[in-house]
Amino acid sequence: MKNSIEILRSGSLSSIQDIKRKNSRIFGIPRSGPMDKKSHVFSNWLIGKGASEETIEMTLIGSKIKFHFDTYISLCGAKSECYINDKKTPMNQALSVENGDILDIKKIINGNWLYLSISGKIISNSYFESMSTYEKVGIGANNGKKLSKGDIIEFKSFKKINKREVPKGLINNFNENIIRVIKGPEYSLFESKLDYFTDKPFTVSPSSDRMGIRLIKIGENIDFDVSIKSSPVVEGTIQVPPDGNPIVLMSDSQTTGGYPRLGVISSVDIPKLAQIKPNESVKFRFITLEESIGLVDYDFKKVKSRIGIDLIS
Repeated sequence: MKNSIEILRSGSLSSIQDIKRKNSRIFGIPRSGPMDKKSHVFSNWLIGKGASEETIEMTLIGSKIKFHFDTYISLCGAKSECYINDKKTPMNQALSVENGDILDIKKIINGNWLYLSISGKIISNSYFESMSTYEKVGIGANNGKKLSKGDIIEFKSFKKINKREVPKGLINNFNENIIRVIKGPEYSLFESKLDYFTDKPFTVSPSSDRMGIRLIKIGENIDFDVSIKSSPVVEGTIQVPPDGNPIVLMSDSQTTGGYPRLGVISSVDIPKLAQIKPNESVKFRFITLEESIGLVDYDFKKVKSRIGIDLIS
Protein backbone atom coordinates (compact mmCIF):
# COMPACT_ATOMS: atom_id res chain seq x y z
CA MET A 1 0.00 0.00 0.00
CA LYS A 2 3.06 2.28 -0.13
CA ASN A 3 2.49 5.46 -2.19
CA SER A 4 -1.24 4.84 -2.50
CA ILE A 5 -4.64 6.14 -1.54
CA GLU A 6 -7.57 4.06 -0.28
CA ILE A 7 -11.18 4.95 -1.04
CA LEU A 8 -13.17 4.78 2.21
CA ARG A 9 -16.33 6.28 0.66
CA SER A 10 -16.96 6.44 -3.05
CA GLY A 11 -19.12 9.57 -3.18
CA SER A 12 -21.90 10.22 -5.68
CA LEU A 13 -19.70 9.98 -8.77
CA SER A 14 -15.94 10.19 -8.48
CA SER A 15 -13.65 9.28 -11.34
CA ILE A 16 -10.15 9.85 -12.66
CA GLN A 17 -9.96 12.33 -15.56
CA ASP A 18 -7.23 13.98 -17.61
CA ILE A 19 -7.02 16.04 -20.81
CA LYS A 20 -4.95 13.66 -22.92
CA ARG A 21 -7.22 11.46 -25.01
CA LYS A 22 -6.34 11.65 -28.69
CA ASN A 23 -7.65 10.09 -31.91
CA SER A 24 -10.49 8.25 -30.19
CA ARG A 25 -13.39 10.05 -31.84
CA ILE A 26 -12.86 8.29 -35.18
CA PHE A 27 -13.82 5.10 -33.30
CA GLY A 28 -16.90 6.74 -31.77
CA ILE A 29 -15.26 7.13 -28.35
CA PRO A 30 -15.37 10.59 -26.72
CA ARG A 31 -12.33 12.37 -25.36
CA SER A 32 -13.99 12.41 -21.90
CA GLY A 33 -11.92 14.41 -19.41
CA PRO A 34 -13.03 16.94 -16.79
CA MET A 35 -16.37 18.72 -17.03
CA ASP A 36 -14.73 21.93 -15.78
CA LYS A 37 -11.34 21.99 -17.48
CA LYS A 38 -10.28 25.29 -15.92
CA SER A 39 -10.69 24.04 -12.34
CA HIS A 40 -8.88 20.83 -13.31
CA VAL A 41 -5.94 22.84 -14.70
CA PHE A 42 -5.77 25.10 -11.63
CA SER A 43 -5.77 22.11 -9.29
CA ASN A 44 -2.82 20.58 -11.12
CA TRP A 45 -0.94 23.89 -11.29
CA LEU A 46 -1.16 24.33 -7.52
CA ILE A 47 1.05 21.29 -6.91
CA GLY A 48 3.27 21.58 -9.97
CA LYS A 49 1.64 18.96 -12.21
CA GLY A 50 1.16 19.47 -15.93
CA ALA A 51 -2.16 21.02 -16.97
CA SER A 52 -3.30 17.90 -18.82
CA GLU A 53 -2.36 15.40 -16.07
CA GLU A 54 -4.96 13.41 -14.12
CA THR A 55 -7.17 14.61 -11.26
CA ILE A 56 -10.00 12.98 -9.34
CA GLU A 57 -13.31 14.57 -10.31
CA MET A 58 -16.17 14.51 -7.77
CA THR A 59 -19.78 15.73 -7.70
CA LEU A 60 -22.63 16.18 -5.16
CA ILE A 61 -21.13 14.16 -2.28
CA GLY A 62 -17.38 13.72 -2.56
CA SER A 63 -15.14 10.83 -1.65
CA LYS A 64 -13.50 9.96 1.65
CA ILE A 65 -9.87 9.03 1.05
CA LYS A 66 -7.08 7.68 3.26
CA PHE A 67 -3.49 8.50 2.28
CA HIS A 68 -0.80 5.87 2.68
CA PHE A 69 2.10 8.23 1.95
CA ASP A 70 3.24 11.80 2.55
CA THR A 71 2.29 14.00 -0.36
CA TYR A 72 0.70 17.27 -1.49
CA ILE A 73 -2.85 17.83 -2.69
CA SER A 74 -5.07 20.61 -3.96
CA LEU A 75 -8.83 21.10 -4.33
CA CYS A 76 -10.38 23.39 -6.95
CA GLY A 77 -13.80 23.89 -8.50
CA ALA A 78 -17.19 23.86 -6.81
CA LYS A 79 -17.22 25.26 -3.28
CA SER A 80 -17.24 22.21 -1.01
CA GLU A 81 -17.04 21.06 2.60
CA CYS A 82 -13.48 19.69 2.76
CA TYR A 83 -11.85 18.20 5.84
CA ILE A 84 -8.49 16.62 6.65
CA ASN A 85 -8.66 14.53 9.84
CA ASP A 86 -11.99 16.24 10.68
CA LYS A 87 -10.41 19.70 10.45
CA LYS A 88 -11.88 22.04 7.83
CA THR A 89 -9.37 22.67 5.09
CA PRO A 90 -9.22 25.42 2.43
CA MET A 91 -9.59 25.11 -1.31
CA ASN A 92 -7.58 26.71 -4.13
CA GLN A 93 -4.19 26.25 -2.49
CA ALA A 94 -1.55 23.55 -2.11
CA LEU A 95 -1.90 21.41 1.01
CA SER A 96 0.39 18.84 2.62
CA VAL A 97 -0.94 15.50 3.84
CA GLU A 98 0.84 12.75 5.74
CA ASN A 99 0.72 8.99 5.78
CA GLY A 100 -2.51 8.00 7.55
CA ASP A 101 -4.34 11.29 6.98
CA ILE A 102 -7.98 11.14 5.86
CA LEU A 103 -9.48 13.60 3.40
CA ASP A 104 -13.27 13.85 3.58
CA ILE A 105 -15.27 15.78 0.98
CA LYS A 106 -18.64 15.82 2.72
CA LYS A 107 -20.77 17.92 0.39
CA ILE A 108 -20.49 20.15 -2.65
CA ILE A 109 -22.24 23.39 -1.75
CA ASN A 110 -22.03 25.75 -4.72
CA GLY A 111 -21.42 24.36 -8.19
CA ASN A 112 -21.26 20.76 -9.39
CA TRP A 113 -17.72 19.55 -9.92
CA LEU A 114 -14.68 19.43 -7.62
CA TYR A 115 -11.13 18.44 -8.63
CA LEU A 116 -8.58 16.78 -6.38
CA SER A 117 -5.01 16.75 -7.62
CA ILE A 118 -2.43 14.58 -5.86
CA SER A 119 1.30 15.09 -6.29
CA GLY A 120 2.62 12.13 -8.22
CA LYS A 121 1.56 10.04 -11.18
CA ILE A 122 -1.22 7.45 -10.94
CA ILE A 123 -0.01 3.99 -11.92
CA SER A 124 -2.54 2.78 -14.49
CA ASN A 125 -3.01 1.65 -18.03
CA SER A 126 -3.88 4.39 -20.52
CA TYR A 127 -6.31 4.21 -23.43
CA PHE A 128 -5.73 6.44 -26.44
CA GLU A 129 -2.91 7.99 -24.35
CA SER A 130 -5.36 8.89 -21.55
CA MET A 131 -6.45 7.73 -18.10
CA SER A 132 -9.85 9.47 -18.42
CA THR A 133 -12.62 7.20 -17.19
CA TYR A 134 -15.39 6.41 -19.69
CA GLU A 135 -17.59 3.85 -18.00
CA LYS A 136 -19.80 2.99 -20.98
CA VAL A 137 -16.99 1.04 -22.61
CA GLY A 138 -14.88 0.51 -19.49
CA ILE A 139 -11.75 2.43 -20.41
CA GLY A 140 -9.54 4.66 -18.29
CA ALA A 141 -7.87 4.39 -14.92
CA ASN A 142 -9.25 2.13 -12.18
CA ASN A 143 -10.22 -0.43 -14.84
CA GLY A 144 -12.51 2.07 -16.52
CA LYS A 145 -14.79 2.38 -13.49
CA LYS A 146 -15.79 5.18 -11.16
CA LEU A 147 -14.20 5.01 -7.72
CA SER A 148 -15.75 2.58 -5.24
CA LYS A 149 -15.24 1.87 -1.56
CA GLY A 150 -12.14 -0.28 -1.07
CA ASP A 151 -10.36 0.80 -4.27
CA ILE A 152 -6.60 1.29 -3.94
CA ILE A 153 -4.93 3.79 -6.32
CA GLU A 154 -1.14 3.64 -6.50
CA PHE A 155 1.19 6.53 -7.37
CA LYS A 156 4.73 6.96 -8.64
CA SER A 157 7.10 9.03 -6.51
CA PHE A 158 6.37 12.73 -6.05
CA LYS A 159 8.50 15.84 -5.80
CA LYS A 160 8.65 18.67 -3.29
CA ILE A 161 6.67 21.70 -4.37
CA ASN A 162 6.46 25.40 -3.75
CA LYS A 163 3.15 26.20 -2.08
CA ARG A 164 0.78 28.15 -4.31
CA GLU A 165 -2.68 29.72 -4.23
CA VAL A 166 -5.07 30.45 -7.09
CA PRO A 167 -5.53 34.26 -7.31
CA LYS A 168 -9.03 35.28 -6.25
CA GLY A 169 -9.68 37.00 -9.58
CA LEU A 170 -9.41 33.66 -11.39
CA ILE A 171 -11.79 31.67 -9.18
CA ASN A 172 -15.27 31.01 -10.57
CA ASN A 173 -17.90 32.88 -8.52
CA PHE A 174 -20.71 30.54 -9.71
CA ASN A 175 -23.16 33.44 -10.01
CA GLU A 176 -23.12 34.01 -13.77
CA ASN A 177 -25.77 32.21 -15.84
CA ILE A 178 -25.39 33.93 -19.24
CA ILE A 179 -23.94 31.37 -21.65
CA ARG A 180 -22.53 32.67 -24.94
CA VAL A 181 -23.25 30.69 -28.08
CA ILE A 182 -21.98 30.62 -31.68
CA LYS A 183 -24.48 29.82 -34.44
CA GLY A 184 -24.61 26.13 -35.31
CA PRO A 185 -24.92 24.42 -38.73
CA GLU A 186 -28.75 24.25 -38.54
CA TYR A 187 -29.24 27.68 -36.96
CA SER A 188 -31.33 28.87 -39.91
CA LEU A 189 -33.99 26.25 -39.10
CA PHE A 190 -34.62 28.02 -35.77
CA GLU A 191 -34.59 31.68 -36.80
CA SER A 192 -38.39 32.03 -36.78
CA LYS A 193 -38.46 30.59 -33.23
CA LEU A 194 -35.27 32.15 -31.91
CA ASP A 195 -37.08 34.11 -29.17
CA TYR A 196 -37.91 30.79 -27.50
CA PHE A 197 -34.19 30.13 -27.05
CA THR A 198 -33.03 33.61 -26.07
CA ASP A 199 -35.81 35.65 -24.38
CA LYS A 200 -36.34 33.63 -21.21
CA PRO A 201 -33.99 31.35 -19.28
CA PHE A 202 -34.03 27.57 -19.29
CA THR A 203 -33.73 25.42 -16.19
CA VAL A 204 -31.00 22.80 -15.81
CA SER A 205 -32.67 19.39 -15.54
CA PRO A 206 -31.64 17.00 -12.71
CA SER A 207 -31.32 14.31 -15.42
CA SER A 208 -28.18 16.02 -16.77
CA ASP A 209 -24.95 14.03 -16.66
CA ARG A 210 -21.42 13.89 -18.06
CA MET A 211 -22.85 13.09 -21.49
CA GLY A 212 -25.09 16.14 -21.74
CA ILE A 213 -26.75 18.97 -19.85
CA ARG A 214 -30.51 18.88 -20.44
CA LEU A 215 -32.40 22.18 -20.34
CA ILE A 216 -36.13 22.61 -19.87
CA LYS A 217 -38.82 25.29 -19.74
CA ILE A 218 -41.53 24.11 -17.38
CA GLY A 219 -44.96 24.56 -18.94
CA GLU A 220 -43.52 25.85 -22.19
CA ASN A 221 -42.05 24.16 -25.22
CA ILE A 222 -42.09 24.20 -28.99
CA ASP A 223 -42.99 21.48 -31.44
CA PHE A 224 -39.85 20.98 -33.49
CA ASP A 225 -39.97 17.56 -35.09
CA VAL A 226 -37.12 18.01 -37.56
CA SER A 227 -34.39 15.46 -38.08
CA ILE A 228 -31.13 15.64 -40.00
CA LYS A 229 -28.68 13.07 -41.25
CA SER A 230 -26.39 11.92 -38.49
CA SER A 231 -23.70 14.60 -38.36
CA PRO A 232 -20.56 15.32 -36.31
CA VAL A 233 -20.95 16.94 -32.91
CA VAL A 234 -18.42 18.27 -30.42
CA GLU A 235 -18.39 19.23 -26.76
CA GLY A 236 -20.60 22.29 -26.35
CA THR A 237 -22.93 21.48 -29.27
CA ILE A 238 -26.55 22.45 -28.55
CA GLN A 239 -28.89 19.84 -30.01
CA VAL A 240 -32.65 20.43 -30.20
CA PRO A 241 -34.86 17.31 -30.01
CA PRO A 242 -38.55 17.37 -31.09
CA ASP A 243 -39.81 18.72 -27.74
CA GLY A 244 -37.65 21.84 -28.10
CA ASN A 245 -35.75 21.27 -24.84
CA PRO A 246 -32.06 21.71 -25.73
CA ILE A 247 -29.32 19.25 -24.85
CA VAL A 248 -25.80 20.65 -24.48
CA LEU A 249 -23.26 17.92 -25.19
CA MET A 250 -20.47 17.57 -22.65
CA SER A 251 -17.32 15.53 -21.94
CA ASP A 252 -18.75 12.02 -22.47
CA SER A 253 -21.01 12.89 -25.41
CA GLN A 254 -21.40 10.86 -28.56
CA THR A 255 -19.42 11.85 -31.65
CA THR A 256 -22.37 12.11 -34.08
CA GLY A 257 -26.05 12.92 -33.73
CA GLY A 258 -29.30 13.31 -35.64
CA TYR A 259 -30.82 16.29 -33.85
CA PRO A 260 -30.44 19.77 -35.41
CA ARG A 261 -27.53 21.77 -34.02
CA LEU A 262 -28.73 25.20 -32.90
CA GLY A 263 -25.31 26.37 -31.79
CA VAL A 264 -22.04 25.62 -30.07
CA ILE A 265 -21.17 27.09 -26.67
CA SER A 266 -18.09 29.30 -26.67
CA SER A 267 -15.34 27.21 -25.10
CA VAL A 268 -14.73 29.92 -22.50
CA ASP A 269 -18.25 29.27 -21.10
CA ILE A 270 -18.29 25.45 -21.09
CA PRO A 271 -16.72 25.20 -17.60
CA LYS A 272 -19.18 27.82 -16.36
CA LEU A 273 -22.15 25.88 -17.74
CA ALA A 274 -20.84 22.64 -16.22
CA GLN A 275 -20.90 24.20 -12.76
CA ILE A 276 -24.54 25.44 -12.91
CA LYS A 277 -26.52 23.21 -10.57
CA PRO A 278 -29.76 21.36 -11.40
CA ASN A 279 -32.91 23.50 -11.13
CA GLU A 280 -30.88 26.70 -11.62
CA SER A 281 -31.36 28.89 -14.68
CA VAL A 282 -29.35 29.30 -17.88
CA LYS A 283 -29.81 31.94 -20.54
CA PHE A 284 -28.30 31.85 -24.04
CA ARG A 285 -26.79 34.86 -25.80
CA PHE A 286 -25.61 34.48 -29.39
CA ILE A 287 -22.26 35.97 -30.35
CA THR A 288 -20.10 35.80 -33.47
CA LEU A 289 -17.23 33.40 -33.98
CA GLU A 290 -14.85 36.37 -33.88
CA GLU A 291 -16.27 37.48 -30.52
CA SER A 292 -15.84 33.96 -29.15
CA ILE A 293 -12.22 33.82 -30.29
CA GLY A 294 -11.65 37.18 -28.59
CA LEU A 295 -13.17 35.95 -25.32
CA VAL A 296 -11.05 32.81 -25.34
CA ASP A 297 -7.91 34.78 -26.18
CA TYR A 298 -8.60 37.25 -23.34
CA ASP A 299 -9.21 34.39 -20.87
CA PHE A 300 -5.99 32.62 -21.90
CA LYS A 301 -3.96 35.82 -21.59
CA LYS A 302 -5.44 36.66 -18.16
CA VAL A 303 -4.54 33.24 -16.77
CA LYS A 304 -1.09 33.33 -18.41
CA SER A 305 -0.31 36.73 -16.92
CA ARG A 306 -1.48 35.81 -13.40
CA ILE A 307 -0.07 32.31 -12.91
CA GLY A 308 2.07 31.68 -15.98
CA ILE A 309 0.28 28.67 -17.46
CA ASP A 310 -1.60 27.97 -20.67
CA LEU A 311 -5.19 26.78 -20.45
CA ILE A 312 -6.31 23.83 -22.55
CA SER A 313 -9.41 24.40 -24.64
